[in-house]
Amino acid sequence: MKKILSFIIVVITLVSCGEDISVRDSAVFQGVKDNSLWEGGNATATIEVGNKLTIKAETFNEIISLKIPKPTLIVDPRVPNGFITHVLGTSLTKKAIYLLTSGTQLYTYETAIGVGDGEVVIKEYDGNVISGTFRFNALNTDPNSEGQPTVNLQNGYFYRVPVR
Repeated sequence: MKKILSFIIVVITLVSCGEDISVRDSAVFQGVKDNSLWEGGNATATIEVGNKLTIKAETFNEIISLKIPKPTLIVDPRVPNGFITHVLGTSLTKKAIYLLTSGTQLYTYETAIGVGDGEVVIKEYDGNVISGTFRFNALNTDPNSEGQPTVNLQNGYFYRVPVR
């Protein structure tokens, strides 16, 4: 009887030692913009004409878009050397754009050839969702605007953003 009771206690202990892991249903897109947390909602990834991919998220008055070539192969997050890195500031097909609406003013910041810098690293892509990291320094496109000259975004990441 003592053996059965001991066995039941051990089984109950093992069963109750589980960890409750919740899965996030919505996509995540966030980073540190000018030293403050920035988290965008409605994150989407859209395949556009010419096999271009735009990953975008927004707040009430801000939009961040990452434009890169569409990955031509599956990127498995379990294969660390299989990541795809896109360097920003070297091409018109690889760029970051930050839009800020303030009252009636629209401020546009972006990277382009020789303008700004940064990178987008794709760590997961299966045709349905995309995940990765990013950082950039984007310059104000209007030198006569009253907006700040540069927007800095560091430690950015997007996770399981749906691809449409």
